[in-house]
Order: sequence, then structure tokens, then C-alpha cells
Amino acid sequence: MRSILLLGVAGLLLGACSSDNAASPPPAPVDWHAFDLPRHFDAGASGVTVSERQVAEQYAAALTSPGFAALGPKLDSDAHFQFPGAADARARDGVVQAHEKLLGAFDRRAVTVSRVWRTPNEQTVEWTLTGVQTKDWMGVAPTQKPVVIRGISLLWTKDDGTITDVHVVFDTALVKAQLGVGPKELLGPPPPAVPSGAPQVFEQGSTPEEAGNVAIARGWLDALESGNEAAYLGAATDDVTVETSERFQSVHGRDDLRAYFKMLRKAIGQLDTTVDNAWGVGRYVILEYTVAGEQLGPLGWVAPQRDKVFRLDKVSIAELSGGKISHVWKYDNLGQLLSASNP
Repeated sequence: MRSILLLGVAGLLLGACSSDNAASPPPAPVDWHAFDLPRHFDAGASGVTVSERQVAEQYAAALTSPGFAALGPKLDSDAHFQFPGAADARARDGVVQAHEKLLGAFDRRAVTVSRVWRTPNEQTVEWTLTGVQTKDWMGVAPTQKPVVIRGISLLWTKDDGTITDVHVVFDTALVKAQLGVGPKELLGPPPPAVPSGAPQVFEQGSTPEEAGNVAIARGWLDALESGNEAAYLGAATDDVTVETSERFQSVHGRDDLRAYFKMLRKAIGQLDTTVDNAWGVGRYVILEYTVAGEQLGPLGWVAPQRDKVFRLDKVSIAELSGGKISHVWKYDNLGQLLSASNP
């Protein structure tokens, strides 16, 4: 896991400069994350409120509103926004502007929600957005081409349904490929299918089984970090499926999973995994985590970035069956590896 940074003592304190003094004290441990502004707020009530049950639908509808005007009233005044590879945004107007920058270049937006996982203070919303690019977007001039964006949003809520924090993840390279300018490895496959029908909704029951599932999913990531292949494979079913946004990286069965494990261990030096958030909801586990290290080999379409430490923010939905992981849906943005803000 992420180690605690050490802050070296730059000099002696005033009044302690005499040559008769004993040796300087050892460097003091400093956890830089203690200086992070708080992002999440306690729910207050013990369960999901009526107002919170409307949040996923309201958020999806707000994504289709002109200028995202319908989003602002749903946000807390101190709301926070995060997207892999982009600077964070804060406060109501900042979060609305962040959505505008991320998705506002696409007109005629329509959003379909496929699945929702609810806890008393957080909702994970899986969605598909369709639209037409009519404005500049991430360096791409207007193409008037249609796009299909499959993404996921993590929404932290108060009891009154107000959203305090929004984490959005989708693969920008896949969108660029649909516009004809993405990596050549992504230019062939068709865009994701648009789901139909009412969304599936799962609500946390706070059961021992859910807690146990979270422990299994966390252990799976720990096994990847430590290089324990037997534990990594043993946590999954023989017919496990791992779906990624870039389909050529998907896994079907134990042999594929073993190859995927070996690829990651070979491609990432000093591989580190850090779980930021984890929730058990029924037979599912939602994991928000980071993978960090030195890129020694290709990761998807991204060539090795040697002598550079990277961080990749990810969200995975793991489905468990009989105490083992049977299906995983992974969301990330590999373009984050090339972001100037990546350490």
C-alpha cells in the first residue's frame, strides 16, 4: 500500500543552534493525505432515503440538459468533482463547468442508465451517453460524428438527495477513436451497444456476506500487488470474465486471467494498489482504487513510459458467486498515463 512519506528536517529550530546540542532529531513522518480537503460527507440516516433513490435518474437527466443547467440545483455548495487525468473541480459552479468541459462538446445528448448500486451515502451509476460532436473536444475539432460513451459515476449524497461528490470514469481514447483520431489499436471495433430497458438497481443490505465479499475483492488486489499468482487465481471462478473498456484486454477463463496477471506484473514495476473506497452491495463489490508503479511494458495502446512513475485511477465492479469472483467490469482512462498531471 502507499507508504508514508518522510519529511527531512531542513535545519535546527531557533534557540537550538549551539554546538553543544545533541544530534538533530530524526525526520518526522508526515502523511501528506492529511492535508487533503474532505470529499465525502456522512449520510446521517441509517438507510437510503426516498430523495436519494431519485438521485441516479435525476443525475442522468441533468447530463442531457443544455449547459448542464439541471445539474447545479442537485449539487451541494461545496461539491467536488474528479476525472482521471484532469484537475479536480470544487464548488457547485466548478462541478457544473467540469461536466461541460468533459461532455458539453456533444449535442443531442441522451443518457441510458443500465445499473445502479446504492448505499446510504453513495451511489454507483453505470451509464451510456450518445451524442454528436459539435464543438472542440480534447484537441479534436468538431466532426459532427455520433459517439457512444460508456462510463460510470460515483455519487456521494446527503439524505435530502444533494450530491456532495462526483467521480466520473470513462475511456477518452475510445471516444476519440469514434471521432477518427484515436489510437490505431482502437479504430476497428464498433462503439459500445446502447442498453435498453429499465436499469437494474441493487441496494446495500449491510449483511455479513457483503462484508465478506469486500474482503475477498480487496484480497484479490493485494494478491496482484504482492505477485501472489496462486492467490490471485484462487480468488476467481474457473470461468471468470473480466470486461474492460478496451475489449482486446478482456479476460475469459482462468488461462486468460493467468496471462492478464503476468502481463500486469511484467508491465508495471514496483506495482502498488491502493483501495480508496469499497462497498459491498448484494453479490457485488464496488472498488475505487489506484494502480501505480513504473511502466516497463505496454498497457493497452500506451507504450512504455520508462523512468516515469504513474498512477491510474480505476473503478471495478466485481460480481461474486460461491465466495469467488465470477465477473468483473473495469472502468479506467488509459489516457491518464500520458497526462501531464500524472506523477
